[in-house]
Amino acid sequence: MQEPEIFTQPITSKDRIDGSQSPNGLELDTYRGTIYSNGLSSPGGNGHGGSRGGPNDDNSSDDYHDFVYPEERKLGTWSTAFLIINRVVGAGIFSTPSSIILSINSVGMTLLFWVLGGIMTFCSLFVYLEYGTALPRSGGEKVYLERVYQRPRYLATCIFAVQFVFFAISTANSISFSSYLLRAAKGSSGNEEYLRSQQLQPNINDPEDERQWLTRGIAVAAITVVCLIHAFAPRWGIWLSNGLGAFKLVLLSLLVCTGFAALAGKTASPRPEPSNFSSFNGPEMETANARTLDTGPPMAQTAAGYALGLLQVLYSYGGWENANYVLTEVRNAPTTLRRAAPIAISIVTVLYVLANIAYFSAMTKDQMANSRVVVAAQFFENVWGKSVFVQRVLPLFIGFSSLGNVFAQSFAMPRVKQELAKEGVLPWSRFWASDWPFNAPSGAIFLHWIVTTVFILASQTSDVYTFVTNVFVYSSNWIKILLAVGLVYLNFTPSERWAEQRTTFRSSPLLTIFWTVSLLFVQAATFIPNQVFTTERLPYYVVPTLGTSLLAIGTAYWLIWAKVLPAFGYHIQHEIVQMPDGSERVKYKRVRPKKKRKRQGQWQRPRRQSVW
Repeated sequence: MQEPEIFTQPITSKDRIDGSQSPNGLELDTYRGTIYSNGLSSPGGNGHGGSRGGPNDDNSSDDYHDFVYPEERKLGTWSTAFLIINRVVGAGIFSTPSSIILSINSVGMTLLFWVLGGIMTFCSLFVYLEYGTALPRSGGEKVYLERVYQRPRYLATCIFAVQFVFFAISTANSISFSSYLLRAAKGSSGNEEYLRSQQLQPNINDPEDERQWLTRGIAVAAITVVCLIHAFAPRWGIWLSNGLGAFKLVLLSLLVCTGFAALAGKTASPRPEPSNFSSFNGPEMETANARTLDTGPPMAQTAAGYALGLLQVLYSYGGWENANYVLTEVRNAPTTLRRAAPIAISIVTVLYVLANIAYFSAMTKDQMANSRVVVAAQFFENVWGKSVFVQRVLPLFIGFSSLGNVFAQSFAMPRVKQELAKEGVLPWSRFWASDWPFNAPSGAIFLHWIVTTVFILASQTSDVYTFVTNVFVYSSNWIKILLAVGLVYLNFTPSERWAEQRTTFRSSPLLTIFWTVSLLFVQAATFIPNQVFTTERLPYYVVPTLGTSLLAIGTAYWLIWAKVLPAFGYHIQHEIVQMPDGSERVKYKRVRPKKKRKRQGQWQRPRRQSVW
């Protein structure tokens, strides 16, 4: 089937800017069949994109207002840094150490893996910094994929859209906030209560099932309130996000200081004997040899165990790319991003390594492995004993940490979904691209709320929340691998003219290759039988298989959107619009070609014109 026809008429912004050029002065340019315009008005139009309002364009109403963010609404250096910190630090550092020590069974190797995770995060951050400073507009991976993979047209955008819309959601953190809130209300921090709550089966006659529905109800209420704040009070959303980000740093600092107290011998429970720091691997752990969850032989200190442990570490560092999603709303984006992102990741890396040293100072390896997602609660209980703070206040603090993650996700992720809607890639794009009524991406925030709520209400066990998170992390790694390979290609292909487009910042190709190889190792090793991706209902291979299949699902969506629909009389128009604030956006639109008029034959009699 032939490539969709690229029309030559520009589609421009509906908004008129005071002091803008007249329609006759509109500057247009083309590059590789793509239309460039200044986003103000179109020639021969009425100031509302008149060139596309012809009778044969059945999508002429599918427009929206392009809002230019005022400087006072844009994020500064520390707001951008807190946006990253708030997204990275969620419930992961308080829960994942359990699965990591179970996979590695070595104190020294675990600490090295947390350092390695920080190094890999910096490698990936440098790649995104080069992309973000050269292409400083909202959209993140969407913008970068479109720059690298321009052929086949629209394929990269469709693959990313499927992965991001359905799995870039706030389900896991909403449920985590709800669970910790109920645990604080009940005054329980122990592992027994957690394990019992996770093994509940839905039963309308079982009063414990009401607890599950209460957990879901609180989670839905939490994501609803957060989305309403971001949609109707965007300033409050930024302030609350910054406040929760600062609170997370205080909470992590408290954990680190408590670890120093444990190292000094100030603990309510006896310290681990022998000490976890007595040797590189630490004392032997019975859990590593006994607990395999029926998935096969023990995996500790094997290649598969190391890969799965590294994957969990990377999950805890996940979210460092959050600022790249909203660069249009960042003040002096290239400079601010170069400052804020390294500051945020440096702080998180240091606190993460110190937090794990604190865990090992007061807990045995078996205690950590058996604590599941309440590692932090067990740690504070070992140091301070069973007190009101440990049983009620601490779960509430960890819940607020998860809520901060919900705020960060619900702020950044809808911006990307709005960019996808602006391009016309999503069904009902005009609605999802809406910024009514307070110039916030309310339509995309509503889409984010819908998918998150569906996963919360449709699930029957906690496995669904972990499943969604793992699929998103795994599929995102494939996107990151594509971007890393693409950046190497851009830097070593002069015809792409990337050196002229990027700023002075450049990621080292060696670091980019190291990051790519590390991600490929993690992606491949997850197909080995393991207990990390195994649940009561799903075998281990479902997560990596589905995460990889999303590439094929996105390709299928592209075939329908860009190949099948054009066969029914539609064509795809691709344009880049230069916005008044200097940013750009790309838009794809289906338009009906104008019907050709029949030429008058010699045998036809000319129609007589009336003298009236």
